Amino acid sequence: MYFDLGSAQLPADAGDRLAGVAATLAGDASATAAVSGFHDDSGDAAVNADLARQRAQAVQQWLLDQGIDAGRIELDKPMLTTGGGDAAEARRVEVVVK
Repeated sequence: MYFDLGSAQLPADAGDRLAGVAATLAGDASATAAVSGFHDDSGDAAVNADLARQRAQAVQQWLLDQGIDAGRIELDKPMLTTGGGDAAEARRVEVVVK
């Protein structure tokens, strides 16, 4: 899911993009989700790192609002939070269901 520049607000299509994740988690009580936030390489590094965390937390909150237990959602800080390639693609959150 891609975010606007400088924003941690969920994009308008977040519900559509995350519905499958929520359904999988709701249907399998043993499944967990790892949520990772990323940012582009423009601007201040510390501000960007915080923005990546806020983006991941926004997705986490959406899942919590869908009734997913907090213990099943892990905020996973990737080794490298900047994305490669296109800056718009770098401003994203990835969710992996385990």
